[in-house]
Amino acid sequence: MLIKTFENKRIGIDELTGQVISGVTFLNCDFSKVDLSETEFVDCIFYDSDRQLGCNFRSAKMKGASFKRCDLSVCAFNFVSALGLEISECKAQGADFSSASFMNVISHKSWFCSAYINKSNLAYTNFSKVNLERCELWDNRWTGANVTGASFSGSDLSGGEFNSFDWQSADFTGCDLTDSELGDLDIRTVNLEGVKVSRDQMSELASRLGINVLG
Repeated sequence: MLIKTFENKRIGIDELTGQVISGVTFLNCDFSKVDLSETEFVDCIFYDSDRQLGCNFRSAKMKGASFKRCDLSVCAFNFVSALGLEISECKAQGADFSSASFMNVISHKSWFCSAYINKSNLAYTNFSKVNLERCELWDNRWTGANVTGASFSGSDLSGGEFNSFDWQSADFTGCDLTDSELGDLDIRTVNLEGVKVSRDQMSELASRLGINVLG
C-alpha cells in the first residue's frame, strides 16, 4: 500500500471531519482549530523525527476522535475540545495537553469527563491543569509526565508505569492503581482516599515506612 505523506500542510477546517485516515504521515502539519470530530487515525505518524517536530492541534475540535497505533510525539494539543477522545497503543512522548478539555459541562454545577487513553507511551507528556476524572487511562507509561494541578479522581490508572512521577502535584483520590509500578509514591504525603491497590502493592508501600504486612 502506498503511504501518503503531507509536509508543512495547513489542514482545512472540515477536510478530515468524520473520516478514517490510515497509514498517512503528517510532517509539521497544522491542524489548529480544525474539526476532527469522530475522525479516526490508524497507523499514522505526526512526528518529524529529522526535525524533532510534532504537529499542531491547538484548539481543534476532537470530540469522539481516535488515534490508534499512531506517533503523536511532541504534538501540541493545547485547548483542544476532546470529549471522548481515544488514544490507544500510541507514542505520545512529550506531547502537550495542557488546557485541553475532556469535559461536557451541563451546568456550572453539573459536568462529566470522558477519555480513553490506554497502552500508550505518555512519558514527559504535559497534562497540567487537565481534568481527567473517571476516565479510562490504563496500561500507560507516565514516566516524567507533568500533571501539576490535574485531577484524575476516580479514573482507572491500572497497569501504569509511574517512575519519576510527582504524585503530590495532582488529585488521585478514588483511582484504580492495581498492577501499576508506583515509583516513589509516599503514602504519608499523598491523599489516597478511595484508591485501589493490590495486597502486594500495599505491602511494598508499607515496607518503605518499616511496616510489614502479613498474610
